[in-house]
This record gives sequence, structure tokens and C-alpha cells, in this order.
Amino acid sequence: MPDLLQERTDKQQPVNADMKMPDLGLTVADYILKLLVNWGISRIYGVIGDANLLLLDAISRQRDIRYIPFLDENAAALAASADAKLSGGVGAVIGTSGPGLVNMLNGLGDAFADRVGVLAITGQVDAPKIGLHTKQYVQQQLTVAPLAAFSELLAHPDALPGLLQHCLIMSSLQGAVTHLSIPKLMFAEKVKGAVLPYSAHLHQPLLAPEKEVEEVFHLMAAAIRPMLLIGGGVYGAEPDTKVFAEEMGAAVATTMPAKHLFPNSHPLYAGGLGLAGSEATSLLMRESDLIIILGATWWPEEFTPQGVNMIQIDAARENIGIGHGLLRGLVGDLRDIMPRLASMAKRRKKNEEAKSAWKQRISEVRNVWSERLEQETTQAGSPLAPQRIMRDLSESIPGNAIIAVDTGDHSIWFNRCFDNRGQRLLLSGRWRTLGFALPAAIAAKHAFPDQPVVAIAGDGGVVQTIMELKTAAAQSIPLVLVVINNNAYAIEKNRMELTGLDTIGSKLDNPDFVRLAEALGGIGFRAHTSEELRSCMEKALQSDKPVLIDVSASSPTVPHSKI
Repeated sequence: MPDLLQERTDKQQPVNADMKMPDLGLTVADYILKLLVNWGISRIYGVIGDANLLLLDAISRQRDIRYIPFLDENAAALAASADAKLSGGVGAVIGTSGPGLVNMLNGLGDAFADRVGVLAITGQVDAPKIGLHTKQYVQQQLTVAPLAAFSELLAHPDALPGLLQHCLIMSSLQGAVTHLSIPKLMFAEKVKGAVLPYSAHLHQPLLAPEKEVEEVFHLMAAAIRPMLLIGGGVYGAEPDTKVFAEEMGAAVATTMPAKHLFPNSHPLYAGGLGLAGSEATSLLMRESDLIIILGATWWPEEFTPQGVNMIQIDAARENIGIGHGLLRGLVGDLRDIMPRLASMAKRRKKNEEAKSAWKQRISEVRNVWSERLEQETTQAGSPLAPQRIMRDLSESIPGNAIIAVDTGDHSIWFNRCFDNRGQRLLLSGRWRTLGFALPAAIAAKHAFPDQPVVAIAGDGGVVQTIMELKTAAAQSIPLVLVVINNNAYAIEKNRMELTGLDTIGSKLDNPDFVRLAEALGGIGFRAHTSEELRSCMEKALQSDKPVLIDVSASSPTVPHSKI
């Protein structure tokens, strides 16, 4: 019998030189779908185009992934971003070359800014025409570079397994936008390589050492006037966070995306933070001797104190200390850390006198704030004050609903006045693009078909994506779109007036939104009074079609407005 080891050594070849890659007989398009299924992706949003027809054909031949067609790539990418925000996983969006990718950029910008994982796959012109003067060609890697953590052109089918897996890992772990461009005919070429499963270790909890947690807690326990700033990282640890706040006697503020993660009616709750937040939060932060930031990165300098002691806990170490100094940072999964902190808080020896004085101060500040909100949200008259609209909506929208909030002055009034009773929020947090709410609501309804979904948009923002109401109607999606109609880009108009600028470009000549909704296959209602708005919401939530409610609104100046 020949000595194989000696034979290979003589030829100076690696031991596995003759090993062949697995050949499952899959095309590029089929491989993409198989791997996405293995990673738990069950929805792809997109728009048809010449360069993705073969991928769409492959999608039509399988049942594990649902394709959700949109009318515009921007809206499709916004939906994928919203899907990722809801699921905590990876959103997927597809488009064509040239204008397809360029239209998609705004939606990818939302995912980039809010650090949620989105995988974009776009067709590219046929391989022999890449780099030449041909229709719809653009160098896609340069085009998407400011937004995508990774972007590559598939030059050979056998490179797909490694490239696609790399994209999914980066999007999943880093909350990154990743992108593959694929020459249009390559979708039909055969791939060699295994379809690897999602590996559970990728989301193995990051456990902080007990010694570190204890040291951080001792610093917390020394505070007389503690305050918590809660962000989205607390998701999954809400009960223990509430216990911790109560045991510490800490005031609580939330970022807007985390508004539903702490009971808004709780006596320790001060409200939001920033221009869209509450004055109570800013006042208590200024008086606090320790601010504990839990899973949040929002720190607007105009509304936050300087020089205060801060402790920040986050699963992403790069988030800690952004925009402010720290007494101490702690890296770890809050779902692991908060139960430990809550337990330590229960056992600690408390300074009841100091705790009582701080709780009394929180109550005083909160009561003053509540009285002010009561005055704002009970205003009568027509058109309706936006504060009154938000109160009516908070009392009309079910507690298990998902609410997609667009960008505009209505979002400020929403965070200020909406009493969240558990409704989960979707918003364009840092990108703050107009037109986010409706595509996000469509994605939410696909992800959670049994829950009510409401989109709230201003008249300036809704027109950016309102044609997607036809998408909702075509897909028989029952959602509610509330349009706050004040005939202006209100924030901009009010700021221009405050500073003596001409209000050019700020006033709107809106279409008849009710008739437009009907033309797009939905139902349209109009509300001029509080009673009409509540009645419209009741009917809309029972409809089996998408419903648009056009609410006549005034446009008061948001507090603290400036250019």
C-alpha cells in the first residue's frame, strides 16, 4: 500500500489540496435564499428591476421567505430598517442597479444612523459591461460606502458563501448595513459551497464579572439623588429595571425609542430627554448627583448637565462615554446585569431619610410637569392643538399596538404628551428622515400581523412615501395612518418666524388626503374635533383595510425652538 503522506510530501502539496467544495446544485439566487432562511430571515422587501429579475424568480419558487414588493426603493429600505428594529435581527432589501440602489440610500441611512442590521442585495449590470458607459451603471461600492460597513461586488459565484456569511455576521453583530452587488446574469450561475447555519454563539450573552458589577453597584449605592436614563438596551430587562429604580428611589427618564420600557404613569417617571422630552427630566438631571445610563446613547448637550457623575452600562463597549465623561463604565448584557443590580439594591442598607427627600423632590417636579401637560392636552378648539391630538391618540390606541412615528414637529409633541401604555415605538431616531412612518408600519404589520399598527405622520413627511398606502391596500394590510395636517413644515416655519426670516418654502398646499387614500385603495376619514378624532380611530382600528385619518391641526411653536 503506498504511503499517501510520503507521496503528498514529495509533491509538496497541502494535505487537503484535492478536497472539493460541496456542490449542492444551487444557483447564486437559490443559495442566497437558503442561507437567509438559515439565519432566520423570513421577509425580503424590495422593488423589481432589470438587474434582479432572476433573484425574484427564485423567490417565487420557494415558500420560506416572503417577498414584500414596494413602489419605491427608499420605502422598501425603510421597511427593512424598521423590521430589524422590531426583530433585533437582520432586515433584507433588494433592488436593481443604478437608480435602484441610489433610491435605496435614504432608507439604508436610517439603518446606518440607528445601528440596526440591514442586508442590501442589488443587481448590477451584466459583468462584461461593468465600468463601461452603459445604462444604469454606477460603481455601487463607492455609492454606498458612507453608509455600509461592508460592500462588495460578486466577481465569481464561488465567492458568494464567504461574502454573504460575512455580510450577515456584520449586520447581525454590529448592527451594520452590509451590501452585495451581483451582476444580473450571475444570479443564474451555479455555486459551490456549503449553506452554513446561523451559529448561536454569535449572540452568546456578554456576561460581566461579578466583581465588576459589585464595584459599580457600590458607586451607585453611594448616590443620594440617583437618576436612570433608560434606552433600548434595556429591552428584555424591564421588570428588573423597574425594581432597581424603586429600590434605589431613582428618578427615571427614557429615550424616545425606549418610552414603552418603563411605565409612564409610575411616580418615578420624569419623561423623555431633549427637545421632545420634558422639562422635568432636565431639571432632575441637573439636581441629580449620579446619572446611570442603561443601554442608551442619546445625550443632547443643551438638555443635559455638565460635570455630573455618570455610570454607563451597555453591551457595546464603543457606546460607552459618547459625548460625556464617566465615573465608571460597565460592558455587559443588561438582561444579565439588571437582575443582579436589582437583587443588590434589595439587600443594601438604605438611607431612608435621604431617599425619602429625593423621592419627594421627584414627586414635586413631576406634579408641576403633569399640571402643565394637563393644561396643554385639554385645549379645546379647531383646528386641534397637537398636544390634544396626542392625548386623544394615547387614549384611543390599544396598549398592544405598534406605533410608527414619522419625523416632524408632531414627533416632539408625541414624546412630550403621549402617555405610553406599553405601545412599542418605531422611529427614525438619528437619521430623522421624512416618510419613515408608513413603510415602517407596513413592516410592523408583516412582522406582527395580530397586533394593531398605527402610523403617525405630519403632512410634510407623509407625502414622501404616501404612495405606499397602495402597497398596504394591495397586500390587504389593515393599518391606521394618522396625518397631522397643519399645512406647513411647522418646525421650520416657526423657527423662521422666531428669527425674523422669510418663511419661503415652509407652507404647504396639501392634496385632499381623504380622496387620495380612497384612490390608493384605502379608506379616508377627516377629523376637525377631539370627538371626531376618537370616533375615527375607533372605526379605523376595526377596519380590514388601510385607513388614513386627516386631522386638522394647529402649529404652535415647540418650546426651546431655535435655528
